[in-house]
Amino acid sequence: MQGKAIRLRGAHVEETTRALITRLTELGRQVERIGNEEGFRLGSASGFICRQLADQGALVVVTCGCMQVDCDCLAFTIDAHDTPEFAAEKILDDLAAEGLVSLEAHTATPEEEELIRKRLSDLGYIE
Repeated sequence: MQGKAIRLRGAHVEETTRALITRLTELGRQVERIGNEEGFRLGSASGFICRQLADQGALVVVTCGCMQVDCDCLAFTIDAHDTPEFAAEKILDDLAAEGLVSLEAHTATPEEEELIRKRLSDLGYIE
């Protein structure tokens, strides 16, 4: 499967990163992380290493703000109102739309779907 760099910024980055990596691993994807500590230790080589990992099919979650990414990168800004788990799921939806992950199909009953829609509407996520 294709690899890519995924840059995360915004609120709850560390918690969202953990949730996202957990879900990507559950979905069978190879995933690596380059955070501030790794970025500082690797210095200018961090971008090269990121590209090499992506070329090998890994999804590389980048949270090091000072790092220059040397490959195709998807950037996500995490909304302060989203829980880390919800933010991770939103990112997964975008990754699925890009063909980078395959989400497990879950068949909900019409009643379950209506309940979900009502809850999302009540929370203001959909109209």
